[in-house]
Amino acid sequence: MERTTPARAVPASTVLLVRDRPAFEVLMVTRHQQSTFAAGALVFPGGKVDPEDGNDGWGGAVDGWHSVPADQRALRIAAIREVFEETGLLMARSSASRDCAAETATTARREIREGHLDFLTFARSAGIVFDAKQLVPFAHWITPEAMPKRFDTHFYLIAVASEQQAVSDGLEITNAEWIAPAEALRLGRARERIVGFPTRLNLQLLAESRSVNEALSRAQQRPVVTVQSRIEQRPGGRVLTIPQDAGYGLVEEPLSEVAARGHASVSVPHHS
Repeated sequence: MERTTPARAVPASTVLLVRDRPAFEVLMVTRHQQSTFAAGALVFPGGKVDPEDGNDGWGGAVDGWHSVPADQRALRIAAIREVFEETGLLMARSSASRDCAAETATTARREIREGHLDFLTFARSAGIVFDAKQLVPFAHWITPEAMPKRFDTHFYLIAVASEQQAVSDGLEITNAEWIAPAEALRLGRARERIVGFPTRLNLQLLAESRSVNEALSRAQQRPVVTVQSRIEQRPGGRVLTIPQDAGYGLVEEPLSEVAARGHASVSVPHHS
């Protein structure tokens, strides 16, 4: 039988935005019910890398641009841009975020989404400077080769000021909410919300911390191991598993359970 060439894994970024007040929480968004991918799922903000995310011009609008590995730069800009497009949050220096008027940001967000404005032009015109080093690598997942739609996704962790308000775009995302990692996991177990496989495992990793500082410290000390889940046969049936050295412990989940949770896909949970 002729072997089918796997689909290309598209570079993408996902962001775990965390804050401490009123308690340790992470920002999660809900995919639109009409989405072709992960419809209705509770996910972290994020999406595909755009060609403009790798523009050399970002060097003048990002602190630490040249201290970040070249192959990470576009991924970090994609992370910052997707968070802004989906939630309205500007992951910039606090003073720059305050100085950017809400009306200006709202207008820019709409124009970027409609393709009338690029993110770099907006940043330059608003005098916004981002800090690439604020984004702490958290995880790296690649969709299995057997899947028709594949992503090569880098997860980043970043602390967010508690006064910042997240507002969903109303298109791809229908809701944005701050939630304790343990509560998000409970909702998934109770099947009150759809929480996909990679999202759930990264929530479990995040839930090991009790504060922003602890989460950042753990992420900075933990090596990021690339994860590509696979299906293996066990005496009791087929299970979904990942490498044990990835930092998530022993993971062997029956495929029937993955489907029963309402999210049968084993690929990365969210990308626009």
